[in-house]
Amino acid sequence: MNTIIAILMCLTTTVKHDFHTSITNAEYNPKTQSMEIAMKLFTDDLELTIKNKHEVILNLNSTNELPEADSLIYNYVIDNFAIQSGKKSVSPTFVGKEIENGITFIYLEIHSFPVAKELLVRNTVFFDTFDDQSNIVNIKLDGELESAFLKKGQETELVQF
Repeated sequence: MNTIIAILMCLTTTVKHDFHTSITNAEYNPKTQSMEIAMKLFTDDLELTIKNKHEVILNLNSTNELPEADSLIYNYVIDNFAIQSGKKSVSPTFVGKEIENGITFIYLEIHSFPVAKELLVRNTVFFDTFDDQSNIVNIKLDGELESAFLKKGQETELVQF
């Protein structure tokens, strides 16, 4: 199922899409003791959400991109996404973004991530824009992969390794 969604998300968004799904991949790097996170979001959904929230047009991936686009995106993401290890919730730092074929890749990192066998995942990205939004979060820890499927009414999930 993840493969089908990934293929669909790679389609260009010049054609309106009828589904609203994001995929986030998080992997713990034991060498740096950090959680490396990559979010895949439809660019048009991201621009619409920021426009609705801040009444600005981002113009992503254009020569007219809003100078504060990265800051607006980062603030939106940290308000709507978290991985909590034990009782400790740490905000990720913004590493950067890339835009390709109508998909915005947002890269984040949580330094000194406290590893635990249970992680509480929250991802409400675009829940404020689309009633049918769903968010898949894949987490890889010590070679083990676990996933959370989040939607309105189920904004968090306890992932166990």
